[in-house]
Amino acid sequence: MPLLRLTDQTTFDPADGTGLLLDGTEGTYYELNPVATLMLQAALRYDTTDEVVRHLGERIDATDAVLREGLTTLTGRLTESHLAEPAP
Repeated sequence: MPLLRLTDQTTFDPADGTGLLLDGTEGTYYELNPVATLMLQAALRYDTTDEVVRHLGERIDATDAVLREGLTTLTGRLTESHLAEPAP
């Protein structure tokens, strides 16, 4: 089960490296920078924070601590906005 899953009303389009999230309920969209897009893609694919950080470390020039902090911030914001939720 992936670390994170999108809520039913959320659509994610990672096209061209800049991710777009659409909240179908509110009719609003959010644009992610390229790093946040990679983070979200990894969180939707891998089961644990360690796996996500390991995957990101192969693509982003940052320490594991920085990647963990960024991932925590991103998942927190997406959860607060009801765009995503931790996988059960």
